[in-house]
Amino acid sequence: MAIHLDQLKAIPLFSGLAHADFQFLAGQMDEVSIPAGTVLITEGAGNNVFFVILEGVVDVSVGGKYRRTLGPHDFFGEISMIELDPATATVTSRTAVRAFVMSRAQFSAVKAHETVMLQLKTARSHWLHADRKVKE
Repeated sequence: MAIHLDQLKAIPLFSGLAHADFQFLAGQMDEVSIPAGTVLITEGAGNNVFFVILEGVVDVSVGGKYRRTLGPHDFFGEISMIELDPATATVTSRTAVRAFVMSRAQFSAVKAHETVMLQLKTARSHWLHADRKVKE
């Protein structure tokens, strides 16, 4: 299914990107539908997919403990894709989910795109900072 640029432009993670960046991203993503109750990423295991939620919600747990719920326009899977480390959390769909996804190969192409990676790393930084405040 072709990715519509308007769908990408509505995602805060990608705000501020130029039209050419959106066209590039659209060529690196696929759209998927996932049933409720699906484990999308398993903590400690390898992960080969980056997700941006369009519809639905997922639950994130670390060490078997609930951490947060993610919904439309949230993303996950970037840590293991950027760092090539095992997943830092388990993510399970609570409802049916529609999402944009990137495989490891697609994500590798995006990693080489400085503008898009800067957006992703900045957003990830904000989340990590928020996590630290929650733990304090």
